[in-house]
Amino acid sequence: MLTLHFDFRTLGTRQAFYQALVEQSGCGECFGYNLDALWDWLTGGMALPATLHLQHVAEVSTSAEFAPVLALLEEAAQQLAGELRLITH
Repeated sequence: MLTLHFDFRTLGTRQAFYQALVEQSGCGECFGYNLDALWDWLTGGMALPATLHLQHVAEVSTSAEFAPVLALLEEAAQQLAGELRLITH
């Protein structure tokens, strides 16, 4: 099982989140660094099952920078019916 860790205290931008995803998940240099690419990777490219540990999410959940990313992660987790787990700390 793939396990990824994201600490939103250290990820200051959406691009930093995408870079952390690339480094941890092995999606490679072809990743598009946008929401569409994130959706495609989570729902069709990434090895499943996977668990994403999201630290300090409450601090950024309503920010314009990360709210769209977090909403997409939630939607992907619902669509993948247990194959993608989100754990918030």
